[in-house]
Amino acid sequence: MPVSDLPHARPAGQRRALRLLVLLAPLLLLLSQLRLLPQDQGVLLEVAGQPVDAAGRLHGAWQQLSRHCGAVQRWPAGSVRWLEAQQALAAHSPPSSLAARPLQLLALPAGEAGEAGEAGAAGEAEWLLAEVLWDGAAVPAGAAPLDPAIVPLQRVQGRLQVVTAGVWSGDTGPWAAPVFIRRWLQRQVPALPVALALCLDPQWPAFASSGGLTAPAR
Repeated sequence: MPVSDLPHARPAGQRRALRLLVLLAPLLLLLSQLRLLPQDQGVLLEVAGQPVDAAGRLHGAWQQLSRHCGAVQRWPAGSVRWLEAQQALAAHSPPSSLAARPLQLLALPAGEAGEAGEAGAAGEAEWLLAEVLWDGAAVPAGAAPLDPAIVPLQRVQGRLQVVTAGVWSGDTGPWAAPVFIRRWLQRQVPALPVALALCLDPQWPAFASSGGLTAPAR
């Protein structure tokens, strides 16, 4: 007996539609879990009830691919420049800041900013960018603890000074932290060479979060 004559056989068009539905089911389920959440800072993507900074993740990946970090120096712990920056950070907000311990220190020497895509006065001074913890042995007993921070420094009249307007300390919430912090630095300190901000890859968990669907920093 031909298949078409069987009492329970489905028409060919119906069978194709069922196969297509089976193939599309995972995609439809995924789409049912997604929702756009417009915010003041941009648009988040809600995935299964949790906000995710999808655009920030993509932007961060693009920044890493397109940035030019050849002129940026990374000074190791204990180096002369690291010790000098530590002293400037320690003087920022004593007594708690006396325990400053840079996790990383990026620098762009005087005259290099133009080669890193900058123009104007930014190339006339040395700039540094520090990621700092305040947990060193020098913290006095009873001093209020300081949160980890991203701190720009500029050499003024031969001495390194903290550029207070650009200090970032805190959680970026659902937003991809590296992109958020780089944007903050460029907005708050327009004279800061772009290469320093773009070449910063934060190490502290709260500053390195890619935004959403990650475990909270401990």
